[in-house]
Amino acid sequence: MKLTTGVFGSEQAPVVFGWIVAGHQLGAAFAALGAGMLRNSLGSYTAATMISGALCLVAAALVLRIRIERQRPVPV
Repeated sequence: MKLTTGVFGSEQAPVVFGWIVAGHQLGAAFAALGAGMLRNSLGSYTAATMISGALCLVAAALVLRIRIERQRPVPV
């Protein structure tokens, strides 16, 4: 919540955080559904695990590209 507040401000942070949580829950639901469907069609969870791992690597690469602009203190 602190990161969200720092980026979006204290007025917008609760709404943005709510959307983040909702997106996470929808993603988890579809991932479980997709993994189950792959298991039923292929007979194992190997493909689902490989896809999940690949998506984690993509997410990690995207996170490394985030740049935070820091405010420099104004000299007195």
